[in-house]
Amino acid sequence: MKCTQCKNKMKRIKFDVGYGVGIESHTCEKCGFNITDNKKLDAGLSKLRENMNKEVKIIRIGTGIGIRFPNDIAKLYSFREKEEVLIKPELDGLRILSVKNK
Repeated sequence: MKCTQCKNKMKRIKFDVGYGVGIESHTCEKCGFNITDNKKLDAGLSKLRENMNKEVKIIRIGTGIGIRFPNDIAKLYSFREKEEVLIKPELDGLRILSVKNK
């Protein structure tokens, strides 16, 4: 395969996106231009989301209940202590959204 930018040879690589998921891509050996097939990218991101799923237990906090975010999820989304989040009920479960910069 030839680079669309500089017409040099492209090399097939597999880059690690974390959680044991790699996505196949082509990168130019000269200019660094990268081409990734959308189907492979979507499949890789779907697998990444699946691998990031975590089961956590509901805990008692005072007179209420709560959940503890695993450290890797908290770091990924930059959640901090006392930060506000929005809990949004949906048909298939709950969605938790950060409400930073309100």
